[in-house]
Amino acid sequence: MSNRKVKIGIVGAGIWGSNHALALSTHPQGEVTLICDRDPARAKALADRFGCAWTDSLDSLAGSDVEAVTIATPDPFHRDPTVAMLAAGKHVMCEKPLATTVADGIDMVRAADAAGTKFMVDFHARWHPLFMGAKGYAERGELGDPVMAYARLSDTIHVPTKMLKWGGQSGPEWFLFPHTMDAIRWMFDREPVSVYAQGHRGVLDGMGINSWDAIQSLVTFEGGAFCTFETSWIVPETYTNVVDNRIFLNGTKGGLELRNEPSLWVYTDRFHTPFSSETVTRYGKASGFQYDSIRYFIDCVAEDLVPQCTGRDGLVVTAMIEATLLSLAQKRPVAMSEILDLGSV
Repeated sequence: MSNRKVKIGIVGAGIWGSNHALALSTHPQGEVTLICDRDPARAKALADRFGCAWTDSLDSLAGSDVEAVTIATPDPFHRDPTVAMLAAGKHVMCEKPLATTVADGIDMVRAADAAGTKFMVDFHARWHPLFMGAKGYAERGELGDPVMAYARLSDTIHVPTKMLKWGGQSGPEWFLFPHTMDAIRWMFDREPVSVYAQGHRGVLDGMGINSWDAIQSLVTFEGGAFCTFETSWIVPETYTNVVDNRIFLNGTKGGLELRNEPSLWVYTDRFHTPFSSETVTRYGKASGFQYDSIRYFIDCVAEDLVPQCTGRDGLVVTAMIEATLLSLAQKRPVAMSEILDLGSV
């Protein structure tokens, strides 16, 4: 490990930008020096909390001496800050999804190629011990060739109605599918070939939130393996956790079941399990897999490593979701080649 410090800027001072600051402020080789948000009050509040400077100008951040920048803006607003920071020669980590259109994602990947700097997408499920364990079984060949999988990741209706102010500009497909679609593609080690989806609208639309309520997307991968991806944003708040996540995977030799549920079950005024994304701070730093991936990005910058979650990974997932939405709109199977030439990226 080298001893040099990496000066870091963070774009977005909301819920996840705060988590970026929590993770990076305790990295031994990182120094958070500048927070950027278009809302000056929010930028200042987070900067004051972590004792650094702030700005509401991307140009100011681009012209600063920070070496690495993390992007934690809402889902539809990743392209512009990412392209601006890459053009300024910064190393960049962007939150999932890479982008909410393939066109924006291509712009971002091309900007990274042109800059020659490090570019990572934060698929932090890859850092969860259960997902890492599942990947280990798959890559050692203990499951054989992939045959089928089922991956569910849903949120209670709390998320689009109370947690996110911008839920109507995203949806469960953009907010949740990136985690499971990346994880299954990672475990299968196969590229997607076609997509066929079904969905339901009405509950959230009726509340003034422009969003799908629930979607199932059947994705076929190379070699004929397939996975049903399921997501919903209308799980009742009486569910024991904000998140419902599980994966079943079968291969030609074996299978696995992954239930990403906390082991802590609480009985107070009601029966519940703690939200897995809540901050747990012990021993001087925020702890959890969702912070490990963010810190890993600084490891890559400080140690000159190639990030494992690349812009291409993010672009393929964005294309899978765009194919899902096209299938919903046209009520037909959609070939991935209609959305993106995977051989060209």
